[in-house]
Amino acid sequence: MAAVQCKMEIPAVQGLQENTLTVGREFILACEGEFSRDLQTDKVQLIIPPEFKYNIHLLGFEFRNPTTADIKVTGYRAGDFKIPDLKITDGSQTISLGEIAYKIESVLPPQQPGEQQAKQEPYGAIGPAKLPVPMLYWAILAGVIGLVLLMILGRIYRVVQRRSMLERLREHDSAMTPLSQFHQDLRRLQRKNPVYFGVPATAEDVQAAFESLHRSFLLFLTRQYRVPAFEWGERFVLRDLKKYHSRLFAEFGADIKKLYREYSHGAKDKTKLSETDILNLTARTRTLVEKMEAFK
Repeated sequence: MAAVQCKMEIPAVQGLQENTLTVGREFILACEGEFSRDLQTDKVQLIIPPEFKYNIHLLGFEFRNPTTADIKVTGYRAGDFKIPDLKITDGSQTISLGEIAYKIESVLPPQQPGEQQAKQEPYGAIGPAKLPVPMLYWAILAGVIGLVLLMILGRIYRVVQRRSMLERLREHDSAMTPLSQFHQDLRRLQRKNPVYFGVPATAEDVQAAFESLHRSFLLFLTRQYRVPAFEWGERFVLRDLKKYHSRLFAEFGADIKKLYREYSHGAKDKTKLSETDILNLTARTRTLVEKMEAFK
């Protein structure tokens, strides 16, 4: 396995702060080393540990010269990230890029001390209790109170998540529309993944196509309807669409739910996915996205 050394470069973009990464902004890993002459650049993919699934995504690969390559990537979550040993592969050979560390800035203002810290006051006496109350009743009451508190905290957490997502989107909105970005990502996938070439593809190619297609669908929902689809599951995404886009939900809610279920089933056991499954899923995703975009 060949080894190379990489350094990070952030291309200047008008309107964005120089040398600062935000969610969705492209950056380049400029890598130098001994690259194989027969490396198939159109099939290059990142080998990403599961915990970094949405933290880094490959956009393109090209050589500057025989010993220097530009690997264009982006990230969809804010934070400090360190991938111990990022690798690329073309399906037949693997190249180690070594440790990759980068920071994607959060656009949220820093939390002030004491903010969102509600003081918990102890409960006073409920009232004069002259008759003994069975412990079972107290246990039921405590359970009900605990459940209500969990529901309230869960709702507050989702509101904060949604608000944070909206703040991030205002900072890193692309010049492309959500539909244009979906089409661009899909074209890139179809150009580089053998699943779409009409020839036998490996299980790794099928799984990579599934993950890329799933990410493109979630990114479209996030940008088009301002819903944190990467952080939320099906139930909360559908609830948010029903609340803020009721007419769209009435028209496409059932179709969105079916598509979510297909991705969920595929994610449970990717080894059972076939090329036909990916092609059908691609057609269904593209058709639904285009119909939702055209709906007014």
